[in-house]
Amino acid sequence: MRIRIALTTAVAVIAIPVVLFALFSSTPAASARVTGHEAISQHRAVKINLKLMSYAEAQKIAKMATFYSAVTAHQEATYFADLAFFKAVAVQQQQQAAAQAAATAAATRAQAAAAAQAAPAPAAAPAAAPAGAASDATSTDTADWACIRQHESSGNYGEGGGGAYQFADGTWTSVTGLPGPAQSYPAATQDAAALTLYAERGWAPWTTRYVCGL
Repeated sequence: MRIRIALTTAVAVIAIPVVLFALFSSTPAASARVTGHEAISQHRAVKINLKLMSYAEAQKIAKMATFYSAVTAHQEATYFADLAFFKAVAVQQQQQAAAQAAATAAATRAQAAAAAQAAPAPAAAPAAAPAGAASDATSTDTADWACIRQHESSGNYGEGGGGAYQFADGTWTSVTGLPGPAQSYPAATQDAAALTLYAERGWAPWTTRYVCGL
């Protein structure tokens, strides 16, 4: 029994100081002291980090800025040089295209002139027969030819399909050597072609001959 009382007393003697220390440590004053200490430590850390730039660092930054400016200026110069080159190439291409178009137009005109010179001249109208000697073989100013023209085209030299005598294009070309159609040519040329065809085949080419009694 005495041993138990002694142990209880010893435990109480040890525990009471520990409890009191814990209470005093958790007081607002103690917390304020700790917080103030931390704030002072943080303030000191901030002051330490805010230091001035050294001269070597300033020189390094200045050199970097100078280098960047030089690079930028070089890039701008290269850009403007490339732009001028592309403009020159575009102008040259336009000039070449204009020269080619002019050459093509000149060649076309030359070909047209050569074709015009190579075209055969229209057949000459037959010489007028002496008065009183006109016949169907020598002149179209006869009643027979007037009848043929009237029934073929109503006497119209510009009638479509072959003019006054209604020449087929193939017949017209074989007789005159000229490209058709016949109505594109003057009356004298059509009359001369009619006389030529009559000299070769008579009235056979014209079916209207029956109407005219030929």
